[in-house]
Amino acid sequence: MLSQEYEMTDQSRGTVDAGSLPPLDKETRYIMKSELRTGLGLSSIYYAFILFIPIINWYMKDFAFSQFWGGMSVTWFLTTVVGMAMAFLIAYIHTKRYEKRLARYDAFSSPSEEQGNSRGGNSA
Repeated sequence: MLSQEYEMTDQSRGTVDAGSLPPLDKETRYIMKSELRTGLGLSSIYYAFILFIPIINWYMKDFAFSQFWGGMSVTWFLTTVVGMAMAFLIAYIHTKRYEKRLARYDAFSSPSEEQGNSRGGNSA
């Protein structure tokens, strides 16, 4: 690999030709594909919710603009309070699935005598 130490800097060190990089190992490829599936699934749920807001504004105006809790409209409540709660929930689910995936990867990829010392560059 590289014989020199890594150095933290904000100065340019040149470019990397992505075509010359070696392919990812099997485990990393699996983790990346799983992350993509999780992210796309959770994002599609959130985007469906966001698309729902203009639909109710257009087709259910009386309901969407009716006064709700504290004088705010249902649409405002959905886009702010419910949208923020969904964002936190999606982030929580994504993080938990990632940690579960890494724990499963660490359990299968490291020998039993090294499991106590499995924290390292691969865990996050």
